[in-house]
Amino acid sequence: MFLIVGQGNPGLQYAHTKHNVGFWVLDRLGSNFQHKDNALIAEVKFRAASGEWISGLLIKPTTYYNATGEAVAPLARFYKIQPSHILVVHDEMDLPPGRLRFKVGGSSAGNYGLESIAAHLGTREFHRLRIGIGKPPRPQDGAAWVLTGFHPDFVPVIDKVIQTAAEAVQTWATEGIDVCQKKYNGLNFAEPPKRTEPEQTG
Repeated sequence: MFLIVGQGNPGLQYAHTKHNVGFWVLDRLGSNFQHKDNALIAEVKFRAASGEWISGLLIKPTTYYNATGEAVAPLARFYKIQPSHILVVHDEMDLPPGRLRFKVGGSSAGNYGLESIAAHLGTREFHRLRIGIGKPPRPQDGAAWVLTGFHPDFVPVIDKVIQTAAEAVQTWATEGIDVCQKKYNGLNFAEPPKRTEPEQTG
Protein backbone atom coordinates (compact mmCIF):
# COMPACT_ATOMS: atom_id res chain seq x y z
CA MET A 1 0.00 0.00 0.00
CA PHE A 2 1.14 3.55 -0.73
CA LEU A 3 0.35 6.86 0.95
CA ILE A 4 0.18 10.05 -1.13
CA VAL A 5 0.12 13.28 0.85
CA GLY A 6 -0.86 16.60 -0.66
CA GLN A 7 0.38 19.56 1.33
CA GLY A 8 -1.95 22.50 1.74
CA ASN A 9 -4.17 24.46 4.08
CA PRO A 10 -7.87 23.73 4.68
CA GLY A 11 -10.46 26.43 4.06
CA LEU A 12 -11.74 28.37 1.06
CA GLN A 13 -9.44 31.32 1.79
CA TYR A 14 -6.43 29.15 0.95
CA ALA A 15 -7.90 27.05 -1.85
CA HIS A 16 -6.33 28.97 -4.75
CA THR A 17 -2.96 29.79 -3.19
CA LYS A 18 0.43 28.43 -4.26
CA HIS A 19 0.76 26.60 -0.94
CA ASN A 20 -2.15 24.35 -1.96
CA VAL A 21 -0.82 22.86 -5.19
CA GLY A 22 -0.45 19.53 -3.38
CA PHE A 23 -4.21 19.50 -2.79
CA TRP A 24 -4.80 20.37 -6.45
CA VAL A 25 -2.85 17.33 -7.61
CA LEU A 26 -4.77 14.98 -5.30
CA ASP A 27 -8.07 16.41 -6.51
CA ARG A 28 -7.12 15.20 -10.02
CA LEU A 29 -6.59 11.69 -8.66
CA GLY A 30 -9.53 11.01 -6.36
CA SER A 31 -12.93 12.08 -5.15
CA ASN A 32 -15.23 11.27 -2.25
CA PHE A 33 -12.68 12.34 0.35
CA GLN A 34 -13.86 11.40 3.81
CA HIS A 35 -12.85 13.20 6.98
CA LYS A 36 -10.96 10.99 9.42
CA ASP A 37 -8.98 12.29 12.38
CA ASN A 38 -6.70 15.04 11.01
CA ALA A 39 -7.17 14.49 7.29
CA LEU A 40 -9.45 14.11 4.30
CA ILE A 41 -8.82 10.62 2.93
CA ALA A 42 -9.74 8.86 -0.31
CA GLU A 43 -8.95 5.28 -1.30
CA VAL A 44 -7.58 4.76 -4.81
CA LYS A 45 -6.27 1.98 -7.05
CA PHE A 46 -3.84 2.45 -9.92
CA ARG A 47 -3.25 -0.19 -12.57
CA ALA A 48 0.35 -1.20 -13.30
CA ALA A 49 1.61 -2.18 -16.76
CA SER A 50 1.50 -5.81 -15.60
CA GLY A 51 -2.24 -5.50 -15.02
CA GLU A 52 -1.84 -5.59 -11.26
CA TRP A 53 -3.88 -3.09 -9.23
CA ILE A 54 -1.93 -1.11 -6.62
CA SER A 55 -3.97 0.21 -3.69
CA GLY A 56 -3.31 3.32 -1.67
CA LEU A 57 -4.61 6.35 0.14
CA LEU A 58 -4.76 10.01 -0.83
CA ILE A 59 -4.32 12.30 2.18
CA LYS A 60 -5.19 15.99 2.43
CA PRO A 61 -4.26 17.00 6.01
CA THR A 62 -6.61 19.33 7.83
CA THR A 63 -3.95 20.26 10.39
CA TYR A 64 -2.74 23.27 8.38
CA TYR A 65 0.42 23.12 6.33
CA ASN A 66 3.06 23.46 9.03
CA ALA A 67 1.65 20.57 11.09
CA THR A 68 1.28 18.05 8.25
CA GLY A 69 3.17 15.37 10.19
CA GLU A 70 0.40 15.19 12.77
CA ALA A 71 -1.86 13.71 10.09
CA VAL A 72 0.69 11.67 8.15
CA ALA A 73 2.55 9.75 10.87
CA PRO A 74 -0.47 8.16 12.61
CA LEU A 75 -1.85 6.93 9.28
CA ALA A 76 1.53 5.57 8.19
CA ARG A 77 1.85 3.66 11.45
CA PHE A 78 -1.72 2.37 11.42
CA TYR A 79 -1.40 1.00 7.88
CA LYS A 80 2.26 -0.03 8.40
CA ILE A 81 3.43 2.02 5.41
CA GLN A 82 7.19 2.44 5.08
CA PRO A 83 8.76 5.84 4.15
CA SER A 84 9.65 4.49 0.68
CA HIS A 85 5.90 4.09 0.06
CA ILE A 86 5.05 7.65 1.11
CA LEU A 87 4.98 10.45 -1.48
CA VAL A 88 4.53 14.07 -0.38
CA VAL A 89 3.38 16.49 -3.11
CA HIS A 90 4.29 20.08 -2.26
CA ASP A 91 5.07 23.55 -3.59
CA GLU A 92 8.73 24.46 -4.13
CA MET A 93 10.10 27.99 -4.36
CA ASP A 94 13.47 26.72 -5.59
CA LEU A 95 11.83 25.54 -8.83
CA PRO A 96 10.28 27.95 -11.36
CA PRO A 97 6.66 27.58 -12.46
CA GLY A 98 6.51 24.97 -15.19
CA ARG A 99 8.85 22.51 -13.48
CA LEU A 100 8.31 19.49 -11.26
CA ARG A 101 10.86 17.19 -9.70
CA PHE A 102 10.92 13.94 -7.73
CA LYS A 103 13.28 13.63 -4.80
CA VAL A 104 14.04 11.22 -1.96
CA GLY A 105 14.85 12.66 1.46
CA GLY A 106 17.22 15.59 1.80
CA SER A 107 16.81 19.08 3.19
CA SER A 108 13.39 20.63 3.64
CA ALA A 109 14.78 24.04 2.54
CA GLY A 110 12.67 25.80 5.16
CA ASN A 111 9.44 23.94 4.36
CA TYR A 112 7.87 23.55 7.80
CA GLY A 113 5.37 21.01 6.55
CA LEU A 114 8.19 18.70 5.46
CA GLU A 115 9.95 19.29 8.76
CA SER A 116 6.78 18.28 10.57
CA ILE A 117 6.51 15.05 8.58
CA ALA A 118 10.17 14.20 9.17
CA ALA A 119 9.86 14.88 12.90
CA HIS A 120 6.75 12.74 13.34
CA LEU A 121 7.99 9.89 11.15
CA GLY A 122 11.48 10.01 12.63
CA THR A 123 13.07 10.03 9.16
CA ARG A 124 13.52 12.20 6.08
CA GLU A 125 13.63 9.23 3.71
CA PHE A 126 10.12 9.62 2.35
CA HIS A 127 9.63 10.54 -1.31
CA ARG A 128 8.69 14.00 -2.56
CA LEU A 129 7.18 15.51 -5.70
CA ARG A 130 8.13 19.17 -5.80
CA ILE A 131 5.92 21.55 -7.80
CA GLY A 132 7.66 24.76 -8.86
CA ILE A 133 6.10 28.05 -7.78
CA GLY A 134 9.14 30.31 -8.22
CA LYS A 135 10.73 32.75 -5.81
CA PRO A 136 9.17 35.97 -4.50
CA PRO A 137 10.60 39.31 -5.69
CA ARG A 138 12.29 39.68 -2.29
CA PRO A 139 13.47 36.75 -0.11
CA GLN A 140 11.80 38.17 2.99
CA ASP A 141 8.41 37.93 1.24
CA GLY A 142 8.42 34.11 1.11
CA ALA A 143 5.72 33.57 3.75
CA ALA A 144 3.33 35.94 1.98
CA TRP A 145 4.29 34.65 -1.49
CA VAL A 146 3.05 31.11 -0.88
CA LEU A 147 -0.32 32.41 0.32
CA THR A 148 -1.08 34.28 -2.91
CA GLY A 149 -2.39 32.95 -6.21
CA PHE A 150 -0.51 32.56 -9.47
CA HIS A 151 -0.47 35.44 -11.91
CA PRO A 152 -3.03 34.83 -14.70
CA ASP A 153 -0.19 34.52 -17.22
CA PHE A 154 1.02 31.42 -15.41
CA VAL A 155 -2.36 29.68 -14.97
CA PRO A 156 -2.26 27.65 -18.24
CA VAL A 157 1.28 26.51 -17.41
CA ILE A 158 0.36 25.51 -13.88
CA ASP A 159 -2.67 23.59 -15.14
CA LYS A 160 -0.39 21.51 -17.37
CA VAL A 161 1.99 20.93 -14.48
CA ILE A 162 -0.79 19.82 -12.13
CA GLN A 163 -2.22 17.41 -14.70
CA THR A 164 1.23 15.98 -15.42
CA ALA A 165 1.93 15.73 -11.69
CA ALA A 166 -1.24 13.67 -11.25
CA GLU A 167 -0.08 11.32 -14.00
CA ALA A 168 3.38 11.22 -12.43
CA VAL A 169 1.94 10.20 -9.07
CA GLN A 170 0.32 7.19 -10.71
CA THR A 171 3.64 6.32 -12.35
CA TRP A 172 5.37 6.56 -8.98
CA ALA A 173 2.82 4.20 -7.40
CA THR A 174 3.07 1.62 -10.19
CA GLU A 175 6.64 1.93 -11.50
CA GLY A 176 8.69 3.54 -8.74
CA ILE A 177 10.79 6.63 -8.06
CA ASP A 178 13.65 5.85 -10.46
CA VAL A 179 11.33 5.75 -13.46
CA CYS A 180 9.69 8.98 -12.36
CA GLN A 181 12.96 10.86 -11.95
CA LYS A 182 14.05 9.91 -15.46
CA LYS A 183 10.68 10.64 -17.03
CA TYR A 184 9.61 13.84 -15.31
CA ASN A 185 12.50 15.68 -13.66
CA GLY A 186 13.73 17.23 -16.90
CA LEU A 187 10.39 18.55 -18.10
CA ASN A 188 9.86 22.30 -18.48
CA PHE A 189 6.36 23.29 -19.54
CA ALA A 190 7.03 26.96 -20.10
CA GLU A 191 9.54 29.71 -19.69
CA PRO A 192 8.24 32.38 -17.29
CA PRO A 193 6.71 35.29 -19.20
CA LYS A 194 8.77 38.47 -19.22
CA ARG A 195 7.15 40.80 -16.73
CA THR A 196 8.34 43.72 -14.68
CA GLU A 197 5.29 44.40 -12.52
CA PRO A 198 4.68 42.47 -9.26
CA GLU A 199 2.61 39.29 -9.36
CA GLN A 200 -1.11 39.66 -8.83
CA THR A 201 -2.40 38.30 -5.53
CA GLY A 202 -5.64 36.51 -4.92
